[in-house]
Amino acid sequence: MTSDTPKTAKTKISRTTKAAASRAGGFVASARDLAGQVGAVSATIAETLPDAADAVKGSARDAYRTVDTMPKSQQKTLTRASLGIGAALFILGAPRLLTLLAFLPAIVVAGLRLKRHTA
Repeated sequence: MTSDTPKTAKTKISRTTKAAASRAGGFVASARDLAGQVGAVSATIAETLPDAADAVKGSARDAYRTVDTMPKSQQKTLTRASLGIGAALFILGAPRLLTLLAFLPAIVVAGLRLKRHTA
């Protein structure tokens, strides 16, 4: 058996406590750095989000106008293709976002037809 003197045991505990405190200090500093980086990225996203929303809005309006000017036969073909692809993706278990995007042209054409009938 080894016997540690009380002084040696206290020294070991003191070193261990100091090492743990040093590691905790490093962890806190890393967390602060990470929080600063997250804040910077959030600010960048907040600055660019309105521009991105405007770009998406403009693209959606252009697509709406394009579909609106199509002949009815092309609108029917677009709707049928969209419904077929969307149904196939749904049955095959594709991700929901992909399935929704496949149905999107059919939804746009249906919205146009509803708008014409209610007007």
